[in-house]
Amino acid sequence: MAPDRIFIVGYMGSGKTSGGQRLAGAMKWPFADTDAVLARTAGQSISALFESKGASGFRAAEQEVLKTLCARPGQCVVATGGGTPCHEDNMDIMLASGAVVYFKLSVEALVRRLSAKRKERPLIADIPEDELEAFVRRHLAQRERVYERANITVDADALDGQRLASLIGMIERLGGVSP
Repeated sequence: MAPDRIFIVGYMGSGKTSGGQRLAGAMKWPFADTDAVLARTAGQSISALFESKGASGFRAAEQEVLKTLCARPGQCVVATGGGTPCHEDNMDIMLASGAVVYFKLSVEALVRRLSAKRKERPLIADIPEDELEAFVRRHLAQRERVYERANITVDADALDGQRLASLIGMIERLGGVSP
């Protein structure tokens, strides 16, 4: 039996939302995205929220959304923002509330995915194209030790049907047990 909550973590651009939606659909569970819930609740885009609240205000609001999603009854797959597990005790909250899955991608794959969408990402919006890879490499290195605390790590570069089925099997074997 799978835990009631499955949290998807990973760097921006790793496919947490699209992969989380596919996982939720395959499991016939509801899906939530912390960034989407936060933007809808605040009535602003993530970029606008980050700018108006500042980094610490944004992270506090993000944590409130996470806690709200953890308190909801029933099963749910939750895609988190890339920085969500790295701030405050958010990773501990997720690990205590369900299974955490790290969608891992290489720096090169992340840069490919992020290049065209830099303006939509507050952390990289002003980084020149020729400096993006170095930034992602440094930033991912800072965050990866937190991401790697996840119960399961998957290569998200090729999350095909077979790998998705394998992921569901791993999640079900975890049961309700935290690490």
